[in-house]
Amino acid sequence: MLIIPAIDIRNGKCVRLRQGNYAEETIYGDDPVAMAKKWQAEEARALHIVDLDGAKTGQLTSFEVIRKITQIAKVPVQVGGGVQSVETIQKLLSVGVSKIIIGTLALEDEALLKKLLSFYADRITVSLDSKNGTLAKRGWLEESDNSLIATAQKLEKLGVKNFIYTDVLKDGTLTQPNYEGIQELLNAIGVPLIVAGGISSLADIKQLKRMKVAGVIVGKALYEGRINIKEANNVS
Repeated sequence: MLIIPAIDIRNGKCVRLRQGNYAEETIYGDDPVAMAKKWQAEEARALHIVDLDGAKTGQLTSFEVIRKITQIAKVPVQVGGGVQSVETIQKLLSVGVSKIIIGTLALEDEALLKKLLSFYADRITVSLDSKNGTLAKRGWLEESDNSLIATAQKLEKLGVKNFIYTDVLKDGTLTQPNYEGIQELLNAIGVPLIVAGGISSLADIKQLKRMKVAGVIVGKALYEGRINIKEANNVS
């Protein structure tokens, strides 16, 4: 199971939001590239980058920062936020991004999703961002009519090879993951699942490993020193 540090970029800085609320922002650093170096030095085996401005506007805005991170990265880098076109995906892949995360696009444009999967199925992951079982979109600012489980099953049939699941109401709260929701989703799909939201301790990491998720994205708990990557990598 991969332990994946989250580097969320807003206005060029490394931040965390609470429950996706842009008004509840904590700044953890002025240099996302330096943060990527820090997590690598602490033995991160992958990095999770989100362009929060891009997620909100639908247009990737932190490309230069992302490019700098991929230049120093010795581990796979996955990127999401504002990925709404083939051109954006090609641009990110051209600078060494390993996985492209799409969310809103997967809910709103099935034809384009099918096209993307025909070319880049192994490089795309879909983010399922859920509030009470219903998927959010556009940087979590809008609720959709899509239910979590039915949408995940539909997308898997279309050819999506892995998912990221975030319980929006847990994200940034340092409470605990939505274990019930995670297990329900695991039971419903047959592809690897990475989870995020509410992770606050090594006990959470251990439980998620027992549940056989493919990876865990950790944000606030890392920034506030509650979890050490090296220790998390070695939980049994």
